[in-house]
Amino acid sequence: MAIMLESGASSVLATPNLTRPAEDTPPLLRNTRPQTPPADVQPIFNEGARLDENSDAVFDVGNYAVGDTEASAQDAAASMIHMQRWGHGDQAAQAQFFNAQIEAHKDDPQWLGDYFAALGQDRVADLVRLSITETGNPESIGGIGSSGSDAAVEYYESTVDNLRTAFDTLARDGRLSQADMTALYQDLDLDTSDRNVFGPTLVSDLFAKSTPEVQELFFNAAMAEGNDNSAAIASHVLANMPIDAQARILGDMSQTDLDSFVEASMKGQFEAVDLRKYFGEGDTHSTVTIGGVTDILANANDVTVYYHARITVPDYPPELQQALFDATASALTNDDVFGKFADDARFKDELGVLALKEHDDFLDRALNADGGANGEDLGGTTRDEYSKILEMTLFTPPLSDSAESLMRHIDNRFGAIGEDLRTMDDAAFEDKYGRNRGAMAAAYGQMTGVFFEALDAGLTGVKDDADKAAEIMEPLFKLIDFGVGKGLDKAGPIGAIVSQALDLTGASDAAKESIQEKIKDGHIEDAIQDMKDHGVDLSKLGEELYENMSDNVLPNRTDPNGTYQGPNGDVSIKDAWQNGYDFVEGAPTTS
Repeated sequence: MAIMLESGASSVLATPNLTRPAEDTPPLLRNTRPQTPPADVQPIFNEGARLDENSDAVFDVGNYAVGDTEASAQDAAASMIHMQRWGHGDQAAQAQFFNAQIEAHKDDPQWLGDYFAALGQDRVADLVRLSITETGNPESIGGIGSSGSDAAVEYYESTVDNLRTAFDTLARDGRLSQADMTALYQDLDLDTSDRNVFGPTLVSDLFAKSTPEVQELFFNAAMAEGNDNSAAIASHVLANMPIDAQARILGDMSQTDLDSFVEASMKGQFEAVDLRKYFGEGDTHSTVTIGGVTDILANANDVTVYYHARITVPDYPPELQQALFDATASALTNDDVFGKFADDARFKDELGVLALKEHDDFLDRALNADGGANGEDLGGTTRDEYSKILEMTLFTPPLSDSAESLMRHIDNRFGAIGEDLRTMDDAAFEDKYGRNRGAMAAAYGQMTGVFFEALDAGLTGVKDDADKAAEIMEPLFKLIDFGVGKGLDKAGPIGAIVSQALDLTGASDAAKESIQEKIKDGHIEDAIQDMKDHGVDLSKLGEELYENMSDNVLPNRTDPNGTYQGPNGDVSIKDAWQNGYDFVEGAPTTS
């Protein structure tokens, strides 16, 4: 969260809703773009300027100008090519000479442009990679693979800073075009590990920390590659850009494009060697994560507080938060994506916070798409996505810090819908929900069916793992208030069944109180073991939730408000709920 001391109003513009698919939907934001070079800028990298290694200019110049910072850009480039073609081939020496020239001319766009043009993007890409991989190898510092040193880290950081300044200088002067960055990206080969294991460091330490102009050029170049690893690289840089630029770029995507971007970024996320640890300590095992979806979700959750104006403005507009939630839910239906993030507690925490905001609207939008006030079917896509959101945030340990709040919200939401179906007449219900009782009962069946199935699968999957079972049960136990005079029936339908599970048939009051005390003290694993010792089978919790919903939450046909008067006659609320529930494959039932 950012806090702004000066007063002022939000600069976020009102935006239209996104739906899936939405190729024709207008962009979310149209903020002023950073000053990237216009499309007609003459590219630095072109065949006419690139020196051939067999040319007279290269042959005649020799090696003498390769490290001469007083030499012309043309001579310095020709000398570097001569050294590569006819010299001794010492890559460490090439890297040091290249670094020396970049450091000397990093603020001179004309010299840099001419130097890069004469070398060509393939040689520049090679030298940029070498300048990173070989920076810990000057004779005064020691070779790569040694135990590392502070001097090696300092040399590395200086090299990266100089490269960053050079690219920023070219962009600021308007000399670095999108075509240049795209060509350079292709030759840098950052999205594979077969040529240069250290290449991803160029992403995290160089381009992710450049000026917004360079960042956006690099983002576009990575996106143009069209593969998962490059999408992850693009998301990593995007997450480090200014917030307004992030919102603009993401908002310019249709929902279909955003879905594809998020899924590819998550699927392509990878780990790369942490060069600071490598050069500083000789540590070959520490890594940095290349991928930005978790940080993008964090930005979607963040707000800026304008202190004097006493207003809070979300960093991303609500429509973009909604679109990102939808895109992430869609991505999680890919088993490879789900598996990659199943152990990522930080991702789960950000997703859980966003789910807490988007949960109700996510389901309502699906029902509205089905038929407005008569919408009763979430649809197979939304049911699958809802299941994966629940599975990731609530039923796949390690759980996030947001799991308890999300569980309580869902329990309260389900409890409110069930109570209103039972007690409100048709007109009052439709006035509150914008949906008729019969349609909502069917939709409620699908909602609860998805939740019960996800819970049942989660608990069944960890029934032999006491630690994980305890972690799943902790947010469920916290639905119940064990205080004196606090009725357990005040919980929603989920909490009510958890409380029934604690009402151990045949157990003494002392045994029940002992379990409750263990839960309150956070000794969940011990409490669960005591429950098992008294015959409680938590893997049957889904079946008990179903039975309670059918028998106690929803009205019978003959009860007051037990039917909905539809255009084709009366509809049993309980039957409508059951019909919706039966749509969910694998939802637990009792025989």
